[in-house]
Amino acid sequence: MSDLDRMLEQAQAVQEQMAAMRDRLSATEVTGTAANGAVRVSMTAAGTFTGVRLDPHLLADTNPEELEELMLAALQDAGAQLREMTEHRMGSLNEIFQSLQQ
Repeated sequence: MSDLDRMLEQAQAVQEQMAAMRDRLSATEVTGTAANGAVRVSMTAAGTFTGVRLDPHLLADTNPEELEELMLAALQDAGAQLREMTEHRMGSLNEIFQSLQQ
């Protein structure tokens, strides 16, 4: 097998692994929370928001400004989880590229 054939096979393998990773990320969901879980925001790793849950007691006991701050905190928490997960997965992708260089 020539070096070019080997490189093409490796490129195909990387492409398949990247597609599989993208599919896993799209199916992965994170949930950001605030106020000990009284506010929950769910989103996929692709960035699509899938749900919001507010504890009914929170609505009765919280003024609108505080509720806005809690919603923002839950959104930020979900975003932070997504960034952390993406960085972890990108580390796996870097390992794949490094293995190709050997």
